[in-house]
Amino acid sequence: MIITKPIVVASLLILVPSLAWAQDMSAEFRLAAAPNNISGCIRADPQFTRVHAFTLTGGQAEVRASGGIDTKLKLTKPNVYETDYQLGQLHLHLVADLAATPPSLTVTEKNLGCKWTGVKK
Repeated sequence: MIITKPIVVASLLILVPSLAWAQDMSAEFRLAAAPNNISGCIRADPQFTRVHAFTLTGGQAEVRASGGIDTKLKLTKPNVYETDYQLGQLHLHLVADLAATPPSLTVTEKNLGCKWTGVKK
C-alpha cells in the first residue's frame, strides 16, 4: 500500500496539467438570426449567416468568417471562450461554448440586442 500512494500521486501530477490544457480542435458553425431581431440586425445577417470557423491551437482560440470576422477569443470558463469585437458600427460579443451539447457559437450585438446562434456542424 505504501508503494501505491506515490504512484497515484505521480499519476495525478502528470494527468491534471494535461486536463487543464485544452486539446487542439476545429469546428464550423452556421449561425442563424434570432427571430425577434430588429431590422437593423437583419441588415447584418449576411455577415453572420455564413459558416464561422472556430480553431483552438496551442491554447489559442480564434473565430474566422468570410463576412469580416477574424478575432481571437479568451478562455473565460472551462471550454468557454469569449471576446468583444467591433464590426463596422456593431459592438459584438462572441461566445464559443465547447462545453455545451452540442458545442455552440453565439454572437450578440451589445447596443441593438441582435443575436445569432449556431451549433457545431
